Amino acid sequence: MRILFGGILALIIVVGGYIFWWHQVADQLVEAADRWRETRISEGYEISHNPLITSGFPYRVKVTAEALSIANPNHIRQPHIEIPVFWAVVQPWRINHVIFGIEGAGQANWTEKYEQRTLDFKASNALGSATFSTQGRIRTVAIDITEFEAKPSWRPPVKAGRLQLHGRPNPQESSDKNAEQKQIEGQQIAVRANNMIIEGMDDFPLGKQIEDFALSSILYGTIRNLPASDTLSEWRDAGGFVDIEALNIDWGHGSISGKGALTLDDRMRPLGEMNTRISGYENILEALTSTRQIDVNAARTIGFGLGLLAKDGEDGKRYIALPLSAQEGGVYLGPIYLMRLGSIIGSN
Repeated sequence: MRILFGGILALIIVVGGYIFWWHQVADQLVEAADRWRETRISEGYEISHNPLITSGFPYRVKVTAEALSIANPNHIRQPHIEIPVFWAVVQPWRINHVIFGIEGAGQANWTEKYEQRTLDFKASNALGSATFSTQGRIRTVAIDITEFEAKPSWRPPVKAGRLQLHGRPNPQESSDKNAEQKQIEGQQIAVRANNMIIEGMDDFPLGKQIEDFALSSILYGTIRNLPASDTLSEWRDAGGFVDIEALNIDWGHGSISGKGALTLDDRMRPLGEMNTRISGYENILEALTSTRQIDVNAARTIGFGLGLLAKDGEDGKRYIALPLSAQEGGVYLGPIYLMRLGSIIGSN
């Protein structure tokens, strides 16, 4: 009998201790959210939401913020975003790993060229995962969005079957203190998009659908706060740049792959060069001809020249290897001008 009572007492202590621990973790999450909110407000942000809701007992701790609104009236763009429901979940025994997501249709708006711009967005699923260091800093982040749809106020809608983003600190491969690149803190960033449909591009030679877009890169340097002219200038002047380790795009009739590096010029325009391989160029040339964007005779001459430059790839497909550069506000494929590039922060 004494053993039975002892076992029951031990069980009560364990259960009671776990309940106490669960509530402690829930309180810590709410306090962390409040601290983050107060810190952002002290930096000039305006943040509001309904009272935080805790749930998920006994296996997880879930904190939900409804009617979340975040604005930065002091930024040159005056960005403002509204999200109907934002939630975050942790397991009581692993509080440095957070799963988060949003629900419902959201809206973002900002000022550009003295005009108010609005972006309505929604997705069937929008989930994320983040891990934190013992100091509370984000170590890794992953975001996975399916059936995404965005409706900008200034252009036709954009859709994507799936969007993915992954980020983590770049591991140091060498302790060579003389290697300047290794002295700059870096973040690995990978982006992937499948089945993107960009409405309003029906007449574009490659079509309006991008079957696959994949980017693997390293962002060297730190951009503090929201990207703006001063913070980006500071990042660039400190040696910041983006190392594009791999870029692959399957778009309509053709595909592009390459690698290179980009930074910003003194007018906040992309500056850099990539070594690219372009396959399916014959189909692209045919599309340009059929849409009458280039003359038939010119297409024949260009096709002959590209044929001389073409090589056979390991997959049996022929490709041309040309540098793709961004310089002086323009994009060039070899010596050929393709399009204009403006400031990445726009103009106001």
